[in-house]
Amino acid sequence: MRVSVIPGRLISESLDVGKLIGAIEEGFRRADAMLEPRAIYPVDGGTVLLMSAHDSRYHVLKYIAIYPRNAELGLPTASSVVVLSRSSTGEPLSIIEGGLLTAYRTGATSAAVAKRLAPRGRLTVGFLGAGAQARAHAAALSRVLAIERAVIHDPNWGRAEELSRFIREGLGVPADAVRDPDALAGESDVLVAATTSRVPVVRWEALAGRGDKLVISIGWLDVHSREVDEATVLRSSLRVVDTYAALEEAAELREPVRRGLLGRGDFVELRALLSGPPTSHPGGIVLYKGVGTPLEDLFAAEAAYEELGGAAEAVDL
Repeated sequence: MRVSVIPGRLISESLDVGKLIGAIEEGFRRADAMLEPRAIYPVDGGTVLLMSAHDSRYHVLKYIAIYPRNAELGLPTASSVVVLSRSSTGEPLSIIEGGLLTAYRTGATSAAVAKRLAPRGRLTVGFLGAGAQARAHAAALSRVLAIERAVIHDPNWGRAEELSRFIREGLGVPADAVRDPDALAGESDVLVAATTSRVPVVRWEALAGRGDKLVISIGWLDVHSREVDEATVLRSSLRVVDTYAALEEAAELREPVRRGLLGRGDFVELRALLSGPPTSHPGGIVLYKGVGTPLEDLFAAEAAYEELGGAAEAVDL
């Protein structure tokens, strides 16, 4: 059995982010793309997830382990492997490093949302968290928005400065690391929360009365994570989720739904947003809560395989 192996290095050096955004948008419009329920296993020190989806051409299976304390060890907080197979035969075609693919597909999905729901004009984009997800979001958002300035906060000051340098030097956008997360949230037109926090880092008090905003929350998924406070969830003018599974998997959504404060009709699914007519920011605070979906992995793995598979090393298993 011969498969191509696509390492993270090839993804970071050669994957076209613009094409990936297009693949995500086009994929969500396809009726043949289907996903299976995600399996989530709490384990000692972290969370393990198994994700599966398929369409008429390909099947994808992803293993991902999220261990927040790895940051203290100098290790990635997320480790992942993606296997792409042919749908008609089950024959494995490619093994893809899943950490960077996940970061880039998440950033591309958020960019697809931002194209439709970010405020118009030249924008300030703020980042709470400065890891791989924040970097991938910066790269993707710069493809679809007119970013005038970026501001970054991370408890690790060195990481915040490193992301600032990447945005300045790699993307050509003025960027600064800042100490005050609430001030950052207030001045940001688009706010990206990409953290492993179990207490809210996006607070209504920092957002209210500070103009129209798009809040993108894609942080760590476990039963305790609450990256966005309840007031922001309840008072947002529009709430978008990648799938309705987020209403059970994301604690900040699950609790108000459980208490009857919100229902399914108060949320828009990503597939409906991307396959519907063009939209624009409705005013106020728009919240996109992305917990990730196997469909995003499927579309990203397809794009990576078709773009990079020919340049990847092939091995016999």
